[in-house]
Amino acid sequence: MTCLVGWAAAVPSGTFADEAVEFFEAKVRPLLIERCYECHSEESGESMGDYRLDTAAAMRRGGSRGPSIKAGDADSSVLVRAISYSEPGLEMPPDEKLSDDEIAILKHWIQSGAADPREGDSEAEEMASPLSRDVDSHWAFVPPRPVTADALAAKEVKTHSQSRDIIDDLAATYAEQMGVPVNQIADRDTLLRRLHFDLVGLPPTFEELLSFRKDKRPDAFQRRVNQLLADPRMSERIGRHWLDVARYADTIGYTTAGKERNIKGSHRYRDWVLRAFAEDMPVDQMILHQLAGDRTDPNNERGNTDAMGFITIGRKFLSNDDTLDDRIDVISRGLLGLTVSCARCHDHKFDPIPTVDYYSLYNILNNSVSPEDLDAAASPLMLVDREKLRRQKVFVRGQRGNQGEDAPRQYLTAFRAPQEEPFDSGSGRLDLANKIISNENPLTARVYVNRIWGHLVGRPLVDSPSDFGFRTEPPAIPETLDDLAARFQSDWSTQRLMRRILATRIYQQASIASAETLRKDPDNQALARAERRSRDFESLRDCILLGADQLQEQYGGESVEITSQTITPRRTLYALINRQNLPGLFRTFDFASPDMHSPERYQTTVPQQALFLMNHSQLATASLEAARSIRAGNALDVEQQVIKLFRNLLQREPSNMELQQAVAFVSSEALAPAASADPRSLWRYGTATWKENQLSNFRSFEVFDSNKWQVESAFPSPGPMSYASLTSEGGHPGLGDDGVVVRRWICPIDGRVQVTGMVGHRAKKGDGVQATIRIAGEVVFSEKQFSSNRPLPTIKRPVKQGDTVEFIAHSGPTLTNDSFFWRSKISASGDAGTVEANSVDDFSGPFEESSTPQLDRLAQLAQVLFLTNEFAFVD
Repeated sequence: MTCLVGWAAAVPSGTFADEAVEFFEAKVRPLLIERCYECHSEESGESMGDYRLDTAAAMRRGGSRGPSIKAGDADSSVLVRAISYSEPGLEMPPDEKLSDDEIAILKHWIQSGAADPREGDSEAEEMASPLSRDVDSHWAFVPPRPVTADALAAKEVKTHSQSRDIIDDLAATYAEQMGVPVNQIADRDTLLRRLHFDLVGLPPTFEELLSFRKDKRPDAFQRRVNQLLADPRMSERIGRHWLDVARYADTIGYTTAGKERNIKGSHRYRDWVLRAFAEDMPVDQMILHQLAGDRTDPNNERGNTDAMGFITIGRKFLSNDDTLDDRIDVISRGLLGLTVSCARCHDHKFDPIPTVDYYSLYNILNNSVSPEDLDAAASPLMLVDREKLRRQKVFVRGQRGNQGEDAPRQYLTAFRAPQEEPFDSGSGRLDLANKIISNENPLTARVYVNRIWGHLVGRPLVDSPSDFGFRTEPPAIPETLDDLAARFQSDWSTQRLMRRILATRIYQQASIASAETLRKDPDNQALARAERRSRDFESLRDCILLGADQLQEQYGGESVEITSQTITPRRTLYALINRQNLPGLFRTFDFASPDMHSPERYQTTVPQQALFLMNHSQLATASLEAARSIRAGNALDVEQQVIKLFRNLLQREPSNMELQQAVAFVSSEALAPAASADPRSLWRYGTATWKENQLSNFRSFEVFDSNKWQVESAFPSPGPMSYASLTSEGGHPGLGDDGVVVRRWICPIDGRVQVTGMVGHRAKKGDGVQATIRIAGEVVFSEKQFSSNRPLPTIKRPVKQGDTVEFIAHSGPTLTNDSFFWRSKISASGDAGTVEANSVDDFSGPFEESSTPQLDRLAQLAQVLFLTNEFAFVD
């Protein structure tokens, strides 16, 4: 090895001797590429700890701990400290320490002056890190300004014949430049259906459509807008969109056994949101109450302390750091369109958000706690400031044990004055809220207006509604968003904003598009056509209930279960949302994840959607009720029944061909029903004694509480049964062989059974659980689970009708950390057909056994209409 010690001092800055460069190329560069680039290079897309090692400038710049190397001082260089494994939490590479020879190469290179001829990241580029970016250079970080006549003239914006607003003219001019024709206004039926979907989520009646067709007044559409904005159902519709932003749910998510999972008073936040939209509470005031309701309405006299559910309604993690991270995320992405949580472990990769900003918000929220006596508090959803405020330091690389500089309670660095004092009002939540709603804040109004535009028009102007950072391109017509946002800030009125958008040609135009238009503008950047949309989960289910005359219009109240076999007649908005066990029905129809802030919903078309509408007993009941409501009290002939059914469900009359075919179908004889068993009736849940691979003394659980079966009302139960319980996705055994818990399935046919699934024990403490499967009394699987999560092997066995498949969980010597996870699927096939079972989907508490009701021909026709695209789509 060539000795270069002492050479560095003799070499002018920025130049390297040939032999030093040769050493770097022969020894150092290959080593960095092989062992470091995977996690610390631009090409790999990774920069762990904010350190890149693929250019000389990047190594000089370093990351959260300072420069990677100090030329001539190897021992104090961060890189050498990391590869030497001398500091806990700074061991790199994390999978395997470098060899002594490799460490010697890097130490020698740094001590000798760190010769590095690699280009890239020039000095100018080095200074242009995200933190040094000029905030005013990004469109979203500049306060929005209304469009002026001079600006329109400068862009040569022309007045379009159908324009109702300057944003119509802006869009029409842009469309003309693209060579895309602007659509005509939609027909009146389409327009009214669209308006009802957007504002109340329910269709107009056939009579309302007839009335609108005949209304020749020039302000007929605006009158309908005003009527619907005054309708309480409007707040239910718009409020549901905001609940997605706020990640609303009624349970806290996963927690340890015995801890209360329900969020006390969760529905009070939902009902506050409805009231706020119904009263058209200014959005700046809504934000103020949601962040600092304990200060704006300390005794909850006006119900505004419940608004703090915006912060507290989220998932409760086992780690408080993660709970606070979730709250930082919902505030920053939900209100500001900034991904501040990306700065938890390192400075933001793209936006001017240093790690200290993240911990400044952490400091604010960590000093905001639930009242000591929550039962006596003004609201169970509120937070209050700590009496004795805590200081906060930056957790370097996100590690609590590695603390850096102080993180004062203050607003984001890039959006405050250089000498601005930290927040001094309690925890700082009220100060933070005032910063967010300030008219000088360039983000809040833009982000909110973009969300409302997306809900009404079908596509947001900015495609990433919760990320307005440097990577986000401006809208194709940026003046549209700016003018809407600037004028919105005059009064922060949601209803006034919606009136303006709904009055535009952009909103009211038809959705049809030619092949040429789709080729030139596939993403509708020119806003030259309306978006064709299908109903979301809430609207689809509510429309089915309305068509079946089963929709109960009760406003607000406790959340209800809607996934049982029978119909729950409440709007879907009021459904109980269980974070840990979100029903498959919700996921099938693209419901927003309640685990985190949701910018917008995805729309998918999957077979399970049609299968639910065809096979679920709720749809059968709805179809029967739709037919019954038509027959009730009227001696209608078959033709009149069909016409009325079309009017009720599709808000139109059938065509001549549809009428002939439907009449012939309804007049025909119905087929005999096929027998089917309620899948819930095949399962049993209980405890038993286990000895020599045999079960005895099986005892069914007697109490179903908080979505779990347990031994008695007291939980944990006194004695060996203790935490013995079963939930849809797992459970907890009692103690020893006398406290095993059993999930038993009874096979209804002769044939062959197949069992698959997942089993696991996720705690890292305790002694694990023994998981055993028996089929027809034979043990076919038995394995200890400890800190594991694994798929079951596929198990196949012949069975007779009445044989059981049993899933048995045993504790170890102790009950500590014995919660387990277990999902199973069973398929039994024989001459009588195939029976499918799913331990999660079939799980339930006590129930009245039911089977799918038999439909007469008119009810079958109703179900067919429920299945049509015309029913499911708005345009």
